[in-house]
Amino acid sequence: MIIGMKKELLLLMATAIMTVLQSCNAVLDVPQNTSNCTEHYNICLMIDGTDRLSNQNDIPYVSAEEMKSLADNLCNNGLGTIYVSYIDKDCDNNQVAVFEWRKTKPADIGSKLSYEKRNTYLKKVEKREEEKNAFEAEKLRALNLFFKDCEAIEKSAYSGSVAKQKNGSDVNGAINKAMRLLKASELLNGKSYIVLVSDGCDNVGKQLQTLPDNTELFIVNSNVSKHHYGDIVSKEFVTFRQAQKYMFSIINF
Repeated sequence: MIIGMKKELLLLMATAIMTVLQSCNAVLDVPQNTSNCTEHYNICLMIDGTDRLSNQNDIPYVSAEEMKSLADNLCNNGLGTIYVSYIDKDCDNNQVAVFEWRKTKPADIGSKLSYEKRNTYLKKVEKREEEKNAFEAEKLRALNLFFKDCEAIEKSAYSGSVAKQKNGSDVNGAINKAMRLLKASELLNGKSYIVLVSDGCDNVGKQLQTLPDNTELFIVNSNVSKHHYGDIVSKEFVTFRQAQKYMFSIINF
């Protein structure tokens, strides 16, 4: 009787151990890339060409190609919306280029699983390649359309008419406009960014609206000490490239 009970106990223990081992093997066979977390970006870029002729404050020049690069980084790192406009004597009237991206980048399928048939895995690889090509084609089409609109923004922002305007730096108006634009595409609990490539020196005098808690204001300028926005500026950068690296957490760029 006692011997029979011992055998049953040993059998139960052996079954439990086998179950645990099989579970561990199953965990090891799961593909590494299982994260479904997608970043959402809500960005408004405001460029300032009012200092172009005198170049007293060393405001960086942002080309249409660099604006396209911003959109490309968004596509490669998540989903979201980008607005681009410029600063002159009255920002409310200025054109806006808009880039919206809602297509998720195809995830890597990882290595072949130990229990997976070779043909099944090869079909997954082929499907992933098709999805990747479709993603890249759609991205290229969207970027090219955005680039054309950005060329118009670049031409207007750095035109002689803007540079020659007296009291032509409506920086408060640019920040207010950026907040309105971002509100149209903001997500619940999401983060929005205003990237101001400017010296931050307003000389028009519009009342500045309160910056929302979910919005960060960046100033890009090698001589940022002149701005008068104090603590509402989250971070200051010397180059537009640095601002992009920070927003998208890019190490090598």
